[in-house]
Amino acid sequence: MSDTYVENNDDMTSEFNEAQNQILRLGNQWNNFSEAILSGNFLGAKGANWILDNIFGELSPDAEKEDKNSKEEQKYSTKIKKIDELISNYKHNTIKLYKLLRFKEKILRRLQNDAGKGARYSYADGDLM
Repeated sequence: MSDTYVENNDDMTSEFNEAQNQILRLGNQWNNFSEAILSGNFLGAKGANWILDNIFGELSPDAEKEDKNSKEEQKYSTKIKKIDELISNYKHNTIKLYKLLRFKEKILRRLQNDAGKGARYSYADGDLM
């Protein structure tokens, strides 16, 4: 076996391990988000918005890649920034705040899926629809 093969194999294993660790971290954060939003803990330390910001931080390199060839209004970073501004404006209106946090969640889950780190659908017959 050549040294090049072993080096490349080590790199692949390391990248796979980090991807797996990131997916586990994201899964934990999504669970924390669910607990926070269901308990009405929307803002503040360990609140739903703080957790979503942490998820966005975890996915930020993926957002940069996805945003690279997108129009400004379609960029994940732009969408999150606009949602954060609205959250700031409606921080005392729990109904609107809840809806904004759920919308931010939806955007981040879409980013996670687009980055290949979220839901992946397969069909029993093997055909892609």
